[in-house]
Amino acid sequence: MSTHDREDTRDRENQPPPDAGSPSDAGSCPDAAPPPEVGSPAWWSARYAARARRRSRPEGLSLEAIMRASLRIAADEGLDALTMRTVAERLDVRHTSLYRHVPSREALLVELIDHMLGEITLPEPAPDWRAGTEAGAREYRRVLLAHRALVPLLTRGQLLGPNALLARERGLRLLTGAGWPAGAGWPAESAVRIYLTVTHYVVGAVVLDTGGAARTPARRAAMSDLFAALPAGRHPLVTAHSALLGGPDGEDEFDFGLRCLLDGIAATREAR
Repeated sequence: MSTHDREDTRDRENQPPPDAGSPSDAGSCPDAAPPPEVGSPAWWSARYAARARRRSRPEGLSLEAIMRASLRIAADEGLDALTMRTVAERLDVRHTSLYRHVPSREALLVELIDHMLGEITLPEPAPDWRAGTEAGAREYRRVLLAHRALVPLLTRGQLLGPNALLARERGLRLLTGAGWPAGAGWPAESAVRIYLTVTHYVVGAVVLDTGGAARTPARRAAMSDLFAALPAGRHPLVTAHSALLGGPDGEDEFDFGLRCLLDGIAATREAR
């Protein structure tokens, strides 16, 4: 089988069969609206509606089982190995049986990210907004680093699945001070800004800590050596501080950055 044939086979097996609700001929109905982009708000809205209509089958294949198998494949073999067929083989079922739960590989990846977010656990109740936000940020980072293979998927779009929405609810409840004495929480606009800022900081830090950007001890040492070997006349500060520039690891940088971020947020409240 040629490389082209293998790629074509893989493309076909990652698409829903004709009876799974996908159009067989995009040109047959020119006035039909295109399907929503996978992972978009419209796609998730349709997904939630479909879940509400679906009848459970206690003895049948479940989305939970598909997600668990997908996580194992991604961890063991990487994202490139994660296809509808490899998931079906791991579960010992026909790959066409997966389409009742996930209509395509792209949908599988979107669902997998949300499934991963379900592993986030937070102690309740939090003593205050800062301690709770810091604990949430560290727990979010822990879960992402535990599933490094999935980190590249975080930049594909907004996280709008059920576990992501639950995380938003918890974060906003903490920041607005729901259930606390009056005045203990942040105003709604500030709470939303804080939640998004801290969440985006965590994602950005994890992206830089994984994949080709990960700064292992060997890479940090090599960076220090490179800085030290630069022409001192042109880069006097970089060469003078070469050991410091190559020294901090991802954990140190994350801790420092998170403290500075929360210090700055707290200062805006004091200024009010």
